[in-house]
Amino acid sequence: MTKPLSALPAAAPEHFRVPDPERLANPIRSSHQPRILLLYGSLRERSFSRLLVEEAQRLLQAMGAETKVFNPSGLPLPDDAPDTHPKVQELRSLAQWAEGMVWCSPERHGAMTGIMKTQIDWIPLSTGAVRPTQGKTLAVMQVCGGSQSFNAVNQMRVLGRWMRMLGSPQNSEFKAR
Repeated sequence: MTKPLSALPAAAPEHFRVPDPERLANPIRSSHQPRILLLYGSLRERSFSRLLVEEAQRLLQAMGAETKVFNPSGLPLPDDAPDTHPKVQELRSLAQWAEGMVWCSPERHGAMTGIMKTQIDWIPLSTGAVRPTQGKTLAVMQVCGGSQSFNAVNQMRVLGRWMRMLGSPQNSEFKAR
């Protein structure tokens, strides 16, 4: 039931508009598949976060997305190499290409891994006056070896918000077996 505007004495009628569903729809449709970059936070040969990212990649591709996975092996620590380093350039190029991201990290010592944080730290907060991550979607996952905490996903979610990304409200935790 719609209440009359007279029931809202503080609302200025000239500034009040009932939302129009037609105006909410984007008239311009994308000409390509959604572009998703997947990052994982472990370099072990049998990395469960990499395996989970590969499974997420298969699911996203089955749903019609174009996906790319960044391999963090060889990525230098922030401030230990110039941003012209080839791995840094590769990561930044992929971050620019992506319309959304999936981050997956093991939880180590109650936090995301340093490898995961290093990748996030190399993604610039601004390029000129533009935040390259602003408005992009973000899904976060963590792999646990027995604990049942959400520290890694909570940290990644906070970093995603700091980077002005739109995060998934759901937690995904997977037991490593």
